[in-house]
This record gives sequence, C-alpha cells and structure tokens, in this order.
Amino acid sequence: MSLHADLTSLASTLDQMLERVETAAGEVKGTDRDDLLGDLYEVERHLRSANRRLARTLRDMPKG
Repeated sequence: MSLHADLTSLASTLDQMLERVETAAGEVKGTDRDDLLGDLYEVERHLRSANRRLARTLRDMPKG
C-alpha cells in the first residue's frame, strides 16, 4: 500500500474519531460533568487540528 493510501486511511480514522468524541460530548453536555466536557472539547480541538494538517499534507504530496 502506498504512503498516500495509508495517510488517506488515517484521515478517515480521524474523521471517525471526531464523530465519536462529538457523540461523547453530546452525552455529557447538560450534566454536572463540566470538567469532562471541557476535556472532550480539548480532544476534539486537537483532532480537528491534526485532521486539517493531514489534509494539507495529503493535498501537497504526490499520489502514487
């Protein structure tokens, strides 16, 4: 498998992880677990940043 294909697969996994973190945050929102909600939002922020960086990397690298 090529590096581009591996990184594309990783980007898909990051998308799935973001969905799961968002779901978890939705379950915690409105409860007395503001500490956990803050942590989940921080994780989400870092995953989004990683996802954007990976997307730029994929866009700029040659395929093949």
